Amino acid sequence: MRQLMALAAKDGGPAPTSDYYDVGRPESVTAELKRLKADGLIDAEFKHDFNGVCVGCEVVGATEEGKAFFRLVENPDVWRIVCQTLESAGIDVSYPLLKEVCEEILKRYVTSFIPEIKPCK
Repeated sequence: MRQLMALAAKDGGPAPTSDYYDVGRPESVTAELKRLKADGLIDAEFKHDFNGVCVGCEVVGATEEGKAFFRLVENPDVWRIVCQTLESAGIDVSYPLLKEVCEEILKRYVTSFIPEIKPCK
């Protein structure tokens, strides 16, 4: 997900699905792009044959929501902690909950760098 969002968040204009295949198997990439579109994180146009089978996609780019979400998980350490947290929980979460988890982890990550402030004498 993070790698696909990184590609979509770049300001390069529309790109065919094949530009995303370095991330994973074509069917997995297409499924994840559909999920990202359904969650409102990317703008994309999916093309289907007359049987309704997806035959391709053009990713226009990340939405404003998608760009904001990518900024939450852009740091590799934060993303690693997010993945470890979800793996430990043993669940797949919806985007709204994932966003909340990412925001909380980012907040804790950043605040862990705040030095202890000693009182003045």
